[in-house]
Amino acid sequence: MLETDAEIEALQRLLDASIGHVNPHMLSIVTPERRLNACQIVRYLDGTKHVAFATVTPTGKPRVSPLDALFIHGRFVMGTGAGASRVANLRANPACSAVHMDGDRIAVTVNGTIEWIERGSAEDQEIVALWTEIYGGDPYADLGDVVFFRIAPTSMWSFALNPSHFPE
Repeated sequence: MLETDAEIEALQRLLDASIGHVNPHMLSIVTPERRLNACQIVRYLDGTKHVAFATVTPTGKPRVSPLDALFIHGRFVMGTGAGASRVANLRANPACSAVHMDGDRIAVTVNGTIEWIERGSAEDQEIVALWTEIYGGDPYADLGDVVFFRIAPTSMWSFALNPSHFPE
């Protein structure tokens, strides 16, 4: 867990604000008893998680693909090949969504826009160090022309059938 107390508090405010804008049907499913708080989310998302990552093409066609994600400082961070079609989609329209889910056990959904992480920046160095620790190699050396980005969330929510299974 790399989150500061301030980042966890900001994440909780985002979760609370987001659930305040959902429709009645969703509220009937994602009841207060079935939500995780920011501390539970941060602890659960430690390490690599797989997400379904959604973009749209420049002509508005939806596209979704699986990606590895790290949750760093309260944000989903992902990487992909610089030549991937999702990169072109995001450069044309930075809006995106991602969801990590494990059946009815847990879901964490985020909607927002992409923030590109500049190669060589302090943020990039932190990501490369984590990536190297998890995967055993430098992503730039092992994967070639890679770009990293994070989702700046406009909304985020969680669901857990049994939130007590997810400690703070």
